[in-house]
Formats: sequence, structure tokens, C-alpha cells
Amino acid sequence: PTHRLALPRASLIPYASCSRIKLVAPAGGEDCGQGARGTDEVESSGHFGGTNTQKERAKEREMRSNDRQNKFKKGIDKATEERRRQRMHHLFGSRDRRRLLNKRRQLRGSTTAGADVKISQEVSQPWDEEAVLQKIQQAVQAFREASKDEIKCNSLRVLTEELSRKDCDPHPIIEKVIKDGVVKELIQLVAGATKNPDLVMQAMWCLTNVASGTHSQTEHVLPACPMFVQILSGTNAKLKEHAVWAIGNIAADCDDMRHALVRMGAFVPLSKIMQSKNTTLIKTTAWAVSNILRGRNPDREAFYKLPFMKSFFELLEQKDSGIVAEVCWCLTYLTSRDEQGCGQIIKQGFHNRVCAHLAANDNGIQPPVGLLIPALRTLGNMLAYNDEFNEKVLSTLDQKKFLGTLALCAKHEHRGLRKESIWVVGNILAGPPKHVDVVVKAGWLPPLLDVVKRSQFDIQREAVYALMNASRQPSVQSMLVKHGIIPPLLTLMKIDDVDTIKNCMTFLEKILDAKKDNVRLVEEAGGIEALETVQNHPNGFLWDHARAIIDKHWGEDVDDLEQDNPSNAFGSESNIEYPAW
Repeated sequence: PTHRLALPRASLIPYASCSRIKLVAPAGGEDCGQGARGTDEVESSGHFGGTNTQKERAKEREMRSNDRQNKFKKGIDKATEERRRQRMHHLFGSRDRRRLLNKRRQLRGSTTAGADVKISQEVSQPWDEEAVLQKIQQAVQAFREASKDEIKCNSLRVLTEELSRKDCDPHPIIEKVIKDGVVKELIQLVAGATKNPDLVMQAMWCLTNVASGTHSQTEHVLPACPMFVQILSGTNAKLKEHAVWAIGNIAADCDDMRHALVRMGAFVPLSKIMQSKNTTLIKTTAWAVSNILRGRNPDREAFYKLPFMKSFFELLEQKDSGIVAEVCWCLTYLTSRDEQGCGQIIKQGFHNRVCAHLAANDNGIQPPVGLLIPALRTLGNMLAYNDEFNEKVLSTLDQKKFLGTLALCAKHEHRGLRKESIWVVGNILAGPPKHVDVVVKAGWLPPLLDVVKRSQFDIQREAVYALMNASRQPSVQSMLVKHGIIPPLLTLMKIDDVDTIKNCMTFLEKILDAKKDNVRLVEEAGGIEALETVQNHPNGFLWDHARAIIDKHWGEDVDDLEQDNPSNAFGSESNIEYPAW
């Protein structure tokens, strides 16, 4: 059985109503699926009469050697596909990054802390980079020359407005602010160079937006973190909210900055804020805490020493879906890669409260996607370790109702939500046989099989995991074979994705080992050709696995065929072309 945690999967769609992470321009193709493998380029060596002759002969050799493979659909050339993927990834990444970062600023502009410092949310003027950068330079100059706090505040408002523009990429604007050296002056204001709270708030607002930039840009704000942590323990609610936002943006950058914030003692004042009555501040604080808990090695020891879990348990009873969603994101990171901690969370009964938010309310209104995704990830992580955890979670839930909710999510128009629900079902199917029976009786096999046949690739991949786990039971495997699981598996084996090919071949091998008649079914569906296609894959493990399957189930038949009709395998002697010498 294959249990899988949620966190390593980069393809999952982030929660957009309050930025989960600070999205930085990614490297081309890093989070995208690999394109189809193209043919290798043949370098001309000048033998046999020049470049053209060499290329023609290389082409003839390639056509002969790949005669059987040519029957299948070819992919796009790898280099061309990589360039196209980089362009599209940059286009959509920049668009989504701007949307998420501006969404974050809109939320801050609508809070009580920013009510008296209202920034225009709609920029009527078109984006003119030169004019904007000149405006920033003038604002910085006015800030430095001003002797009154009111003028300085107005100058910083201009900077904040430009840093919060919705119609452009903010990174050049942030870079301009950094190059003008005003970041150091803003940090000095926060450190106590002024007693004017409005001026300190404007300085913190600017620093928060600077911290939403790239890694190198965020590093310039890191020296202000001790002051941010100190402000969290103060009494000024407006400054506390701005400090929380700044810490959340910095924590979203990388593990080093998250660890630095923990060493500075950020968890202590944040835990106290979580126990306050200010729901807006609690929601923002939960978001900041979730960003600190992100990464592969969060500081869980320091976290568990404070009463965060008590606050989370109480907040899960809130009717505010935004607060519940942020708490679920915290639980998602806590249940990932920590079996002992996950066991304690299950023991405290968090799964019951999380599951209660999956169903529709009394008015029949379904929960928002922004809540469903982190809730499903939390439950999926709880089901991803061992049978004991699975039993503890599912035994206390209304299994029929839970699976019915997952079925509704699997039919949702939101692609990420569909994938999450199938992933959770796959982890249930990786549990003991009685859990497999519950899922099968709930009618999940036909829709999963339908997904494998005709859905998007990433969702198909999740369905393959789920059905492979379910096929451990012979009766389920026979049912899947009867309803046509073999052809879609063979089709997915032709996609150049290592994990998918590996899982499909493992699934196919189980089917072949189960019944001798399945060998005939696989062969009639084109199984030998599909396995021979995998033999051309550059991954050595896949090549060896495909070769082993062919040798195990068709090796003797192929040898007999070659002995009975050698001309079919090598060509008759009369057709052999001998060299002139």
C-alpha cells in the first residue's frame, strides 16, 4: 500500500483568499510535469561522404530501430517543450504572484489597523515604470528633507501606494526603494527613532510590502525582525497587526528566516495573540504561524511548549471559515513528516473537529474551497502513516457521511479540490482490508476508474495510486480488469513521467501475476508494445523493470516465435545486404 503525505507535492494549488506563501518567480519547469521525450540528436562525424549522407543514414537507422514505437503518438521535442513551458510558467506565475500579493495588501487595507490610512485599491493610471520610479524617488527625497512628522507620513503613504499597485509587477518598485537606501531609515523609525505611532505604522507598512518581494529583497527587512517581535508584546493593536503581517511575509521566504524568527522568540507573543478576542488579528496571526511552520524542519519543539494547540482546538469551533482555514493550514504542516506529533494530534480529537467543517451548514451552503483544501490535507496526512492511525481516525467518524463528502469534492469544478479528495481516498485504501471494503461499498471504484480513463493527467495519477491500493484485494482487482483498467494504464505508461510509469508498471505487474488469462488481455491491449516503449526511457530502473516483466510473462513465447519463424525476427538470409568488401 502507498501512503503519501501532502506537503512535498508542489503541484497543489495554493489557497488564494489569503496568500499561503510568498510566490517568487520560479525556475523554469521546476513545478511542471516533464514533457514528452524527444529523439536524440545525431552528431555528424564526417564519415561516409559528408554531413548530409550521415544525417540521412542516421535517420534511416532511427526509423528501422523505432519501427514499432512509431505506431504510437509522438510527443513534442523536449527542448521545444521546455522553452514553451518556461514561457507559460513565467507568464502564469507572474500573473498569479501579482494577484496573490495584491490580495494580501487588499486585506491589510480593509482591516482596522489600516482604516485611517486608506490606500486607493484601484489604480486608474496605466503602468508607466519610469514615471512610477521617478515618483518614488521624489517621495524618498521629500521624506528625507521633511522636518515634520506629518510630511514624512505623507511621503511614506506615497511609497506604500506604489508598493501596493495592482497593475504591475512589484519587484522593480521594491528594488528601487532598496537601492535608494530608504529601507535602513525605515528600520530606524521602527527601532525607536520616533515616538509618533502613525509614522512607525507607515514605516512598518512599507517594510511589510518590501518583505513580499524576492529572497534577496526580503533579506533587507530581516534586521527589523527583533523590533517586530518586540512590538507584538506591546499594547498598540494597530502596530501589532502590522508586525504580524511583516513576520508572516518574512516567514514565507525560506527555512533560514523561519528559524531566525523562532530564535528571536516570535512564538511567545504570537501564542498570546491567539488567545485574544480580536478575530481579525487572530486570523492574521494564524496565517503567520502557518508560514513559520512551513518547510521540511519546522521548530516543533518550541511550538509545542506553548499553548498553541489549545487555541487551535477552541478556534476550530468558530463559524468564521477564514480562521478555521488558517488553523487547518497550521495542522497540515504539523501532521506532515512527524508521526509522533501527528499521533498526539489524533489522540486529542482534532480530526473530528476538522471533519465537521467539511459538510454543508444548516442552510445547505457548502464550505468554501479555501477551507476544504487545508481540511482535506490535514485529514489526508493523518491517514498517511499507518493502520493504527487510520483506525483511530475512521472509527470515530461517520464513515458513510465522510466518504459522501469526499465524493462531492471529487465532482467539484475546482481541479485542486478534486485531486485532494482522490488523494485522501487513496490513503484510506492503503489501510486495512476492512477500510478498502468500506470504500468499495460506498461506490468509489467506478468514478475512480472513470477518472483514470478521461481526466486531467495530475488527477489521473492520483486515481492510479488509489486503485493500485484497492487492487490488493483479488476481488477488487478482478472487477477493475473486467471494467477496463488495462488500456488506460498502458496509455499512461507512454507519458514521460517517471513516477507515473513506475506506478502503472507495478499495477500492471500485479494484474499479470494474478491470472494467466490476464496475460492475454494485456497483450491484446498492446501491453508488449507499451513495455517496449518504456525500454527506450533513459531511466535505468524503468528499463530494467519493463524488461523483467516482458521476460517473465512473454520471454519463452518470444523465443519460440523466433525459432519457428526466424525471418520475422531478423529477416531472411536472401534479404540480407552484405557489405561490398
